[in-house]
Amino acid sequence: MATVSAPSAAGRPPGGGAGGGWRRLIDLSAPAFAWEFLRRNPGYQDDWRRERGFVASAIDPRWGLRFAADPALPADEAEVFWRGDVAPGIVLPMAVTEGASPRSRPRRWPSGVFRRADDGLHVRLSEHLQLILPKEARGDEPLSVLLAYDADLGLRVRAVDALERFSRGRPPPGSRLSAAQRARLARSVVALDGALRGQSYRAIADDLFGTERLDAEAWRTASLRGVTIRLVRAGKALMNGGYLDLLRRGL
Repeated sequence: MATVSAPSAAGRPPGGGAGGGWRRLIDLSAPAFAWEFLRRNPGYQDDWRRERGFVASAIDPRWGLRFAADPALPADEAEVFWRGDVAPGIVLPMAVTEGASPRSRPRRWPSGVFRRADDGLHVRLSEHLQLILPKEARGDEPLSVLLAYDADLGLRVRAVDALERFSRGRPPPGSRLSAAQRARLARSVVALDGALRGQSYRAIADDLFGTERLDAEAWRTASLRGVTIRLVRAGKALMNGGYLDLLRRGL
């Protein structure tokens, strides 16, 4: 059975954040959940170990990443850059505005994590929003947002709203995931961790729901047994590519 990667230098393997329990994950956004599932994928972990420090072009396209990210790091620490084709509601193509009107007041360039590549300058802002600028961009030009008029236009417009909020120091738009969906995803992460460690369904259920709730019913016929099995299956499916569907939800 596959196992999770060894702890990082910080001593925190996937699923081992301070505080423990699925509730620590419940406020994650869709792209953050996507990364939490991907970083637990044994195949991705193997790629990282084998090709650590590799160039971006060497990344297996099936992961959906533009640059490799350390699977030992959780979503709030990892510098995760998704590709625009798998995350149209997260990645905004930008252009340098030529001949801007003197009446217009260009916005200051956004601050974030920058990566240069052959396809342009990639900028990762807070809340997992990403921008792609022309590779010749210097960092002081006025910018324009490029919006493709396609089936994902609504997602792109929502990302523009997030960029506007970011530029004004306002809170990001609310998650497209409901509270119930986030709770299920958070439980699926914890259930997946238990399965990757080789725990029994009973032990996983104890981590998810607590001993007191489990002791109220005989385990073989307990309703929570079925729920736990489904959460493990959901976690595995999300780890093995289902996380890409989460990215389609946008921010």
